[in-house]
Amino acid sequence: MRVSETEPGVRTEVEICNMKGLHARASAKFVKLASAFDAQTYVIKDDTRVDAQSIMGLLMLGAGIGTVIGIEAEGPQAEEAVAALAELVNNRFDEDA
Repeated sequence: MRVSETEPGVRTEVEICNMKGLHARASAKFVKLASAFDAQTYVIKDDTRVDAQSIMGLLMLGAGIGTVIGIEAEGPQAEEAVAALAELVNNRFDEDA
């Protein structure tokens, strides 16, 4: 994971590595985790930036296996949020064996 501190937040990039990509169940897990932090969190794919707490926004990205997404956060728990969300993606949303 590459974490960079940018004004005013934190950002990293991760590759979607689970077989089904960022589908409904994975998006629900992502939203639930993003909502647990005191931070504004976002997911970026290509030129599209969506609120990480919006399941519809995440689904709209169409992020399949092999897609690289950016995870950004601003706020008191930005660093923790980005690290936890990146770990969730890297762990394949706890879905694949």
